[in-house]
Amino acid sequence: MMLWVDHENYFGPDRRRKPNGLRLVQERRRSNCAGAPPPLGTALRQLRMRVLEARGRDSDDFIAYAYGLAQLAELQHEPEAALALARLAVLAERGHELNRDVRPALYDALDEVETTLRVYH
Repeated sequence: MMLWVDHENYFGPDRRRKPNGLRLVQERRRSNCAGAPPPLGTALRQLRMRVLEARGRDSDDFIAYAYGLAQLAELQHEPEAALALARLAVLAERGHELNRDVRPALYDALDEVETTLRVYH
């Protein structure tokens, strides 16, 4: 089973490797935050709540979460949703670069993601 990390600084697959069960010296994470991946619907609702904070230069966390959710959608065999989530992250990145409020467009993009999900149909 693949492990998943849902932490304030990272959302995505657990990228740590532990050869022989030993923690690498360079490893910065001290506690194990890895667990089972969340259901896609739950993670999508959490992303929707993060839109409130995704404004201009403050959208870094939203962008990282959106890219992580795109990976999760791909892993859960939802390629259309993964592509729509990646496009949503790019939209947020553009807003970040231009220091613009793209939150209304993010809500529209999230609605598009939901229409592509097979778990809702």
